[in-house]
Amino acid sequence: MKRFLAAASLALAFTGAALAQEPTAIPPPPGAEITLQTTMGDIVITLDPAGAPKMAAHFLGLVKAGYFNNIAVYRVEPGFVIQMGDLDANLQYREPPLPAVPLETATNRHVRGAVAMAHGDDPNDGRATFYIDMGDNPHLNATEGAAPNTTGYAVFGHITSGMEVAEAIDKVELAPEGGPFPGKLPKVPVVVTKSVVTKE
Repeated sequence: MKRFLAAASLALAFTGAALAQEPTAIPPPPGAEITLQTTMGDIVITLDPAGAPKMAAHFLGLVKAGYFNNIAVYRVEPGFVIQMGDLDANLQYREPPLPAVPLETATNRHVRGAVAMAHGDDPNDGRATFYIDMGDNPHLNATEGAAPNTTGYAVFGHITSGMEVAEAIDKVELAPEGGPFPGKLPKVPVVVTKSVVTKE
């Protein structure tokens, strides 16, 4: 399984984590919505506090903190995933203001339009790198028979409006070099200029 978290980010993942604030323990209400305002249009994500309550609350907290403003879409694998979150529009890593969240994969599923949190070798180190499933990706679900919440990637929401924008991003021309995943960076930068809570 190819690692999702950018290699450049891994070395910095826990810098200052001890000083970070604890994320809220209260999950967002059902139907809470986040709008990603991108240079190609708006994408609306409805959070899933039932399938991944801690991660949904964590993501909401990062949005409210302004962490996902001016971030780059830096990995596009057509029909698979679109990834963003921890790198700004200049592809520079930014330390998330909240610590990692334990993995929550017991009931959620990777289907087209799902939004999930990436992690490195430690399944409990998901912090800010997230991606959109551009197809059904059952191999990213929890492994059948494994101990609960030890494998897979946590789906904390789904696109409920703007899937056509995600599909347009999925089809952009890619640069042969640049970014943490060579050959997967949009040739013309795609940026989330602002992320806002549009329903809570």
